[in-house]
Amino acid sequence: MPIMMKKLPQRPLEKQESERTATAAAVTDAIIELEAQGYNTRIKDLMFVTGLSRSVFAKPHIRKVLVEYGVVEPRDIESATVTGGKQRDADMILAEKDGYIQRLLFENEQLWNEIELLRGQMHLLMHKSIARDEDLF
Repeated sequence: MPIMMKKLPQRPLEKQESERTATAAAVTDAIIELEAQGYNTRIKDLMFVTGLSRSVFAKPHIRKVLVEYGVVEPRDIESATVTGGKQRDADMILAEKDGYIQRLLFENEQLWNEIELLRGQMHLLMHKSIARDEDLF
């Protein structure tokens, strides 16, 4: 005798998805705001800014945002088991790692640009000091 699965009405599923999206957007905005103010973003800070509980930050859709912005590091495949003994989906792990890699590559590019600007400023200062016959070192 086959087990009949009861389908959930579409309206609650839509509401749940919109709440997930709103929560993810709130966390993303909080991360961007904290980083813009120069803070080293931590979950504790995000809890304060968003008013969300600690358990929200363990949910998969929020965790994906946290990994993408570098607040937390992606989990290793060995430690990727969920309570109940099920193995986490390999695609989810790869997506987390890809997001983390992309964020690191972007951050690396930004730091290289900053280095180039600082080299240019240093070069100009050296030439100005030579023109004034000053000894900087």
